[in-house]
Amino acid sequence: MFAPARPSRPRQLDRYTQINELALAVRAFLRPGMLVTTGIVLLAAGKLYHDGQPGVTSLLLMGLGTLFCLRIWSGSAIGLPLLPLVAVQHLVVYGLPLFTQNETVTMYPPESITQAGVEILVFLGALGAAWKLGMNLARPARPYAYALEMFVTGEPNAKLNRLGLGLVVASTGYSVALSLGLTSILYEVLPAGTYSVITAVINSVGMSGYFLVALTIGARTANRQTTVLFWLLWSANCLISASGFLLSAASNFVAAVVIGLFWGSGRFPWRLAVVMAAIISFLHIGKFEMRAKYWEAEDGEGQTFGLTHIVDRYAEWTRASYTAFAIGPQNAEGTADDSSMTNRVNNLQNLLFVINAVETSHIPTLQGQTYALIPPLLVPRVFWNDKPRTHAGQVLLNVHFGRQTLAATFTTYIAWGLLPEAYGNFGSIWGPLILGLVLGFIFAWIENFTAYKPLLSAEGFLSFALMLSIMVSFEMVASVLVTSLFQSIVTIFIACLPFVRYMRVERPAPTVT
Repeated sequence: MFAPARPSRPRQLDRYTQINELALAVRAFLRPGMLVTTGIVLLAAGKLYHDGQPGVTSLLLMGLGTLFCLRIWSGSAIGLPLLPLVAVQHLVVYGLPLFTQNETVTMYPPESITQAGVEILVFLGALGAAWKLGMNLARPARPYAYALEMFVTGEPNAKLNRLGLGLVVASTGYSVALSLGLTSILYEVLPAGTYSVITAVINSVGMSGYFLVALTIGARTANRQTTVLFWLLWSANCLISASGFLLSAASNFVAAVVIGLFWGSGRFPWRLAVVMAAIISFLHIGKFEMRAKYWEAEDGEGQTFGLTHIVDRYAEWTRASYTAFAIGPQNAEGTADDSSMTNRVNNLQNLLFVINAVETSHIPTLQGQTYALIPPLLVPRVFWNDKPRTHAGQVLLNVHFGRQTLAATFTTYIAWGLLPEAYGNFGSIWGPLILGLVLGFIFAWIENFTAYKPLLSAEGFLSFALMLSIMVSFEMVASVLVTSLFQSIVTIFIACLPFVRYMRVERPAPTVT
């Protein structure tokens, strides 16, 4: 009736491997995971209660909504685990600030903190209910897909390794060329706006390559030479991409490898995830000091340092992070320091801010204005050089609710997240409810559409890009999430188009002898 409780490696990685095999691994992972989640929430709430701190009710409401989504998905899942991914993500980014008693949260009255818990419960409840209804209304798509022709015949593993390594080498080669200044001549002759298009293409190429090779490493079908070369190129690309003091690109590469290893092996790569989280958290502490020193004040943009300077910059960055860490919760000016990763993973402050702005300061909601900005943002900048900024929705929220002046948004972006954005547009209950219903139905449709598509297909690559975007979306507003997804989808589809054939791909029944 149920899959084994212990995650198991997929029976084989070939051209018939379907996306729904990921659901089997995640469902097995969630069964003990729900018990662990329940225990963590109860222990955290108990500690808050024992210490007399606010947020006990709010944390329990968040945990209830998360467990509802996990339970309802584990009972009916057939494909991409978007629902549990978003549910756990919201428990972390909204619950962690309560547990750590972050000053940006405890400054609000207990009633507002409880109301935030109610809003999160409404969102997660609507998300899970809409997903369940959508799964009941929709039917899985037939196993026809735009399969990669190179895997239709022959042994796929060697081809998969070659393709993945080719994409990784291309991505790393571009990063090296960019860091050496070799691409400047190219961009001087190309139309304005080309840089953003090429960057999106290279990022998609790199993440797809890392995912594919990590998949074979997880399934233990990659040879030793491939494995060693992969880790060397991955490390080099992470170092180069983060050298401009932007950790998001390196985080995407980490997430791509984590997904690939988990999908290929059926086991979550805890050691890699913990080590990389520790490294990124440590570098995050000192990145603001490094940005203040090296970024251009006019546009708030940095640069990727050349290979000859990377060692010196990382040594300086390490010293800055260590110094900031040694000082502790107070920075050099004696004020609260918000540079630690636990402070960064804090969407609750955004939700509390907008609740206070609407309920106490009586600032009117935006009535969907940030969502109306999305269609123009889908036009490539190469065709419209003066199109609005990708963060236009975020800018509107910050300026409208008095968090920033318009001038300040050109040097610093203050993140929001989907749930605070929904509240800022439609207010209490209605905002979380509408967002949950819309996302729930979308997730159900995607899961039904992709469940029986082969992994080695255009649909498989698009599914991976979608999961990766959702994993790193906790600070994004809708305009940023949709435009980044749109760029990835268009890039991957165009790249795959010459190499795919629309066909039925279904594992043949075993022959009886």
